[in-house]
Amino acid sequence: MNKANAEEPKLISAAQRGDQRARDALVRKYLPLVYNIVGRSLSGHPNIDDVVQETMLRVVRDLAAVRNPESFRSWVGAIAVRQVSTYLRQADEAARLTAALAKMPEPTVDFEEVAVLHLQLSGQRREVAEASRWLDEENRVVLSLWWLEAAGEMTRGDVTAAMETTPAYAAVRIQRMRSQLDLSRSVVAALAASDCRQLGLTTTGWDSRPTALWRKRISQHVRDCAVCLATSRERIAAERLLVGHGLVPVPALLTAKVVRMTAAEGARAAMGSRVSRAIRGNPVVAATAGIVVVALAVACTAALPARQRQAAQTAIALRTVQASATPTSPTTATATKTRARDTKTRASASASASASASANRVPLQAGCGSQSARTDIWANWPMPNPAGTGLPHPASYTNLGNGTVRDNVTCLVWQQASAPGTYTFTQAKAYCAGLTLAGGSWQLPTRIQLMSIVDTARFGPAIDSIEFPDTLVKFYWTSSPWFVTKPPLRSWIVSFFEGMESSAAFQSDAYQVRCVRSADGTGEPDYQIANGQVTDPVTGLTWQRATSATAMSAAAATSYCAGLDLDGHSWRLPSVKELATLVDEDRVSPALDVSAFPGVLPDVWFWSSTVSAEYPTQRWALNFNDGFSFFRPTADTFYVRCVRD
Repeated sequence: MNKANAEEPKLISAAQRGDQRARDALVRKYLPLVYNIVGRSLSGHPNIDDVVQETMLRVVRDLAAVRNPESFRSWVGAIAVRQVSTYLRQADEAARLTAALAKMPEPTVDFEEVAVLHLQLSGQRREVAEASRWLDEENRVVLSLWWLEAAGEMTRGDVTAAMETTPAYAAVRIQRMRSQLDLSRSVVAALAASDCRQLGLTTTGWDSRPTALWRKRISQHVRDCAVCLATSRERIAAERLLVGHGLVPVPALLTAKVVRMTAAEGARAAMGSRVSRAIRGNPVVAATAGIVVVALAVACTAALPARQRQAAQTAIALRTVQASATPTSPTTATATKTRARDTKTRASASASASASASANRVPLQAGCGSQSARTDIWANWPMPNPAGTGLPHPASYTNLGNGTVRDNVTCLVWQQASAPGTYTFTQAKAYCAGLTLAGGSWQLPTRIQLMSIVDTARFGPAIDSIEFPDTLVKFYWTSSPWFVTKPPLRSWIVSFFEGMESSAAFQSDAYQVRCVRSADGTGEPDYQIANGQVTDPVTGLTWQRATSATAMSAAAATSYCAGLDLDGHSWRLPSVKELATLVDEDRVSPALDVSAFPGVLPDVWFWSSTVSAEYPTQRWALNFNDGFSFFRPTADTFYVRCVRD
């Protein structure tokens, strides 16, 4: 790996002192790393160069903040990742503003084609590059870092720091990306072979642009097609393919632009520092210093791309006005500390309330008469299973005749009709809180609540369409935020096409809404552990505490549970909705109470007994990395945890 050599700390120190040659040397050294992170993350976007330039400007601007030269590489990587996230968020907002305009898309920069050309990629290496086009945007950012790790340009520690997360969650994100990359490689290989007539029919109407929808449709075909599966055999692991194929060279023109811009930024910072020292302690000069510094800052924006210059100068003016209007004072500092104490107090009160609500969790009861005494945020009720499957607690509903439907198993009351239109996460919660239907007291359902009305025996829509006749075959919001609180924030959504869940929904996105009425509370499970079994009194389920010793096929999983000899009871494979009641959304990798269920690996799938309604040859499985569930080919080998009633 190209680690920082022994001279780099001296180089960083000299650059921090204002040495222009040292600063230029750092810029030239780290520009290729930034270009590859940004380029691979934003391949297909028109403004890669602008994001690279802004990243390098921030590196130079914040150079004084570096205290540990050993972490300089990961610090630069983190800035690049933040700039990519900022660009994607702004690009999404801009796209929404211009969605109504019939404009031709701007010419795009295909970074992967550049990589294929410059790195001379061929065979399966080229396949990996082409497959990366099919990744979701978030996974493209992860790929850009992981590619550099696999190629020896970054360490896992660098990658983790660049993601600004923990090692455990970095591993989770990389594994999720790897799964999608492997799936995308299958898609690329099948499309390249062009030997399958049925695949041609599947792709009828496709415009040849990689999208999540077409990735799903094509990959579903590939999984069940012997012809297409043959193209995916004997595949070399992606990380082995990338060794020695790391950095795509930076175009000479871009290098010249970045060096010129960062030099101007360095000069501006040096001048600002000298002015600051000159006016320090001199109230007369301080009164006019703002004008001098602003004039200097505006002058230095001349080095920026034209597209960014006006925005930068406007931001400078706004900062100047804000600084003049809100001077720092002891009073301001005291107010800040007071707000911090208030925030801490509110957090403590919230924790106490959650603990109190958890204590209200009561054992399973028949009927809905005790609804007001129960806390229904979590699965404080038996999970409904599709009627006619022979599983316990078959789904049953009562139309209350006032626009609401009661679930006779969970006792939750639902808004019968979907909310009109689509909403952001914040808007969705506000809509439900303000809903006056049948007396009000509505809220956005949690992930487990919304899952309870999914009917896995149906698809398109995966719900009882008699009781909920207008359910759209789209994603619906839940109130459950994604475990990771690093911006941009995300929350869980559920698709009522087949019942799939996703944690990839940005809270600024817009989805459908259906509100629920239930009591408050966290519903933390009060597991009872004895004789190798874990009982949840409120769901009425008793679980095998240990995981199966090995992974196995779906058929073998069914037989394993039927033959399980544990305390003389009859055991079975759980439904996917029953399995979901074990997910702990306050944890990740694994998202499971590890004190009750020890020994679960961070990233493993577990079989359920639920057959896919859309693809009867596949069966639902759940991954305890985060609780994501989806149907998988029955020949796949996953782990097993059995259940009894």
